[in-house]
Amino acid sequence: MSKKSLEEKTKLELGCGQRPTPGYLHQDVTAQPGVELDFNCQIWEIPLQEDSLSEIIAVGLMEHLRFAEFTKSLKHIHKLLSPRGEFLFDIPDIKTWSEYLYHITHGAPEKSPFSKEHVYATFWGWQRWSGDEHKCAWLKDDLFRHLGEIGFSEIHDENHQIFLARGISRDRFQNPADAHLYIRAIK
Repeated sequence: MSKKSLEEKTKLELGCGQRPTPGYLHQDVTAQPGVELDFNCQIWEIPLQEDSLSEIIAVGLMEHLRFAEFTKSLKHIHKLLSPRGEFLFDIPDIKTWSEYLYHITHGAPEKSPFSKEHVYATFWGWQRWSGDEHKCAWLKDDLFRHLGEIGFSEIHDENHQIFLARGISRDRFQNPADAHLYIRAIK
């Protein structure tokens, strides 16, 4: 993409994979066939000017980062966002998934809407390819506190509609038991 085209866009999708969202710049660490990436690098290496983006989205990505990478990414995301810019992302609700696992391991598997294997995959990723591992998990209060420490002025617990409104759909959005935190963090 030309420099002029990069400057015209004010929205960025992190970890777009094989499903880039139209109208956004696209970043991923792994190139996919047929997907034109604007940034093939780590999140914290994206070479855009400070305060240059109105919105950054990340669907099913943040749990794939180690804790230090998560923090480094949040700091860079905060730097790239313009004042009142928004970072929209989701991450498995580890409290709910822990409850599912508790039911499975304590003789009440019928109280878990998912199999033991599905619960394990939510904790550690499906591991279908290199990079498909989950490396961090957050409790909601800890995540909100961390986002505030990074400098986000408002943090909201949303639902999957924040992505559906942008034309982004995933199968899990149709199953309320597939518990994720959907976060809107405003600079």
